[in-house]
Amino acid sequence: MNLRERLLSRPIVYRTFKRVVLPSGTLERLVADHFVVAAGGRVLDLGCGYGDFAALFADRCSYLGIDHNAGYIDRARVLNGGSPAEFVVADVADSIVVERGPYDLIMMSGVLHHLPSDAVLSLAATIRPLVSPSGRFVAMEPVFDPDQRLTARLAIAADRGRYARDEDGYRALLASSFDDVDTTIVSGMLRIPYTHAVITARP
Repeated sequence: MNLRERLLSRPIVYRTFKRVVLPSGTLERLVADHFVVAAGGRVLDLGCGYGDFAALFADRCSYLGIDHNAGYIDRARVLNGGSPAEFVVADVADSIVVERGPYDLIMMSGVLHHLPSDAVLSLAATIRPLVSPSGRFVAMEPVFDPDQRLTARLAIAADRGRYARDEDGYRALLASSFDDVDTTIVSGMLRIPYTHAVITARP
């Protein structure tokens, strides 16, 4: 792990970085447009970080956030104190996660581009049985796109995640386990030039 990765693994540094690059209201728009779930639904947030999405679900849904980084989980609990949202240090295959399924929305933001293809294939196979029959797995990831600005491409290439892909690359990996996979390209979400793919996978 290099210096940048060590710094961003610290909750306070990562949170400060996100505050700088993420315009106000962005998370609300993402939930309204892409991370959609009906009231009363079950939500699993994979790689939840410090729980920045939790407040947008917890008052109307059953929300569980999991992450491998204990520091992130500790901070998420503090920032969401008094909320019914739950946070645990766990893997998606752990019994505490599996037993609470199936989920109507399994969401992931900025995780897949940190994983090599074999790990994504394994993750997709693990997630698939946890999605309810009418549910969805939705991931938002940096993407290489032929229509993006050069500055956006360079910013994604410099990301600490080493496995950013193009639209077809993400779709093909999730299609190994899901019957229906769609992608939407989104630009202008951050204060810096960047391009994201929102990948929606259904059983």
